[in-house]
Amino acid sequence: MNSRGIYVAIDIGTSKVCAIAAEPDHDDVLRVVGLSSSPSSGLRRGTIVDIQATADAIRKALDAIELSAGIKAENVTVGIAGEHIFSLNATGVIGIADPSNRSGDGELKISEEDVERVIESAKAVGLPNGRRIIHVIPQQFTVDDETGLRNPVGMTGRRLEAQVHLVTSATASTKNIITAVRQAGCQVKDFILEPIASAQSVLTEEEKKIGVGLIDIGAGTTDAIVMSKFGVEHTVSLPFGGNQVTADIASILRITEEQADELKLKFGHCFTEETQVDKVFDVKGAGGRQDRNMNESEFSMYIEARMDEILRMVKANLAENGMLKHLNSGLVFTGGGSKIPGIIPLAKCVFDLPVRLGNPIGFIDTTEMIDSPEYATVTGLIAYAAKFQSEDKLRYDSGALSRMAGKVTEFFKKNF
Repeated sequence: MNSRGIYVAIDIGTSKVCAIAAEPDHDDVLRVVGLSSSPSSGLRRGTIVDIQATADAIRKALDAIELSAGIKAENVTVGIAGEHIFSLNATGVIGIADPSNRSGDGELKISEEDVERVIESAKAVGLPNGRRIIHVIPQQFTVDDETGLRNPVGMTGRRLEAQVHLVTSATASTKNIITAVRQAGCQVKDFILEPIASAQSVLTEEEKKIGVGLIDIGAGTTDAIVMSKFGVEHTVSLPFGGNQVTADIASILRITEEQADELKLKFGHCFTEETQVDKVFDVKGAGGRQDRNMNESEFSMYIEARMDEILRMVKANLAENGMLKHLNSGLVFTGGGSKIPGIIPLAKCVFDLPVRLGNPIGFIDTTEMIDSPEYATVTGLIAYAAKFQSEDKLRYDSGALSRMAGKVTEFFKKNF
């Protein structure tokens, strides 16, 4: 926590850095007192390639919220994503044999320590050199033959099994984020995977219980999370996003990517059936070349082709990992890429599921800005910070990274 009891979080994206400041209000509701974004050129596909450029973008975003909130940001919760992220499901098993766990009738009862031991057992997977576990998310437990348990503490049994979802990252990538944040004048208090943060911000409890998927389309990556009544089933970060759409437009129309991005934001549509042939706009030629006219339908075909490909790649990943069966309540879309008109009907065609946009819920917004799917991640990060950010002095430098997974496990046990 920073001065005046205000929490600060940053979403370090491929195209921009978003920073947010919030303070507790009544009934655990957060009041957003600062929100800012600054262009970023220091990342490629969610991975830092220029530390100084990233630090400068972070500092610029923080300067704005410090001014609006009247604070000095010192400790920040940071989102993590990118093509260096890899996730898997794992299982751990232990025997309950500690005599201290015996009840008055001699039966063995499961303790909190047993739960921690079985989770540690599940974490014992072989990882390649240079990778580290950043999240351990309990899904369900089994006691003897009783399956599908959320909290086995106090139950009687001799065998305890845990199924968990593990999120890993490249150690070097994590350290680069820490370095960039330090150079911006702050310390990393906590990390959280960005699609998990988005889920915290925009999904309803009913959707989580029924089963739901969230797809966050960013500039450099497309992230997805699938949740069931047991919690997080699957997370993935795929190395493509809105920048690919911009690059396609630039290549086809022979214009700069800056021009292409401007046209995409102003005239873009990704579902051709909803566009109009008679709606025409000018495309300025690059380098003094002749301007040309283009109609909305033709322009949308370029965008739809790439967006359709991105969505089908996500669907293929979910199908390959057996996740489509969990999407009983459908899909929720977040991220800047989801703001392109036509994303909802296109996604319905690709997935044949109910689809909606995910705007942040449960905040008092003094900035009048957060009611947009592009702020799902940063608002989820600040929600995490407020709910679970510890008051100790731990900084996630290279010597403390190993403590991150265990600390965050408790948050997921309480919230997912």
